[in-house]
Amino acid sequence: MLKGMKGLYKAFSSWEYQRSKTFSGSDVEAVKLDLLNHIFTLKGTRVMMPEFGTRIKSIVFDPMDQISLDIIEEDLRVVFKFDPRVKLLNLRVTPDEVTNTVTATAKLLYVELDIVDNLDIHITFENG
Repeated sequence: MLKGMKGLYKAFSSWEYQRSKTFSGSDVEAVKLDLLNHIFTLKGTRVMMPEFGTRIKSIVFDPMDQISLDIIEEDLRVVFKFDPRVKLLNLRVTPDEVTNTVTATAKLLYVELDIVDNLDIHITFENG
């Protein structure tokens, strides 16, 4: 493994600029940005890749019920399986009925970097 190796992955992100005032990211942060882009791409909207993306953006107007939670978990597992740079070690999907949000926490092994880190995904439902 390449433990501690830096600079394996590079990224350019306006999201990162909002957080740290820099447009560039690398390694784990670059992979996380790619994963989040995949997660929040609506399935069927990517040209020539109709199965790319998830249904998550389309269910936020539905009730936050077990069906929605199951869709979130299923789609997240597909995204993590799709990306060979990560291996899903654990996935926890937690609803918060008070704030009408779901937090999914994925414990991931970044394979080539030999790093384990969490990716937190926050989803706000528009219906109560």
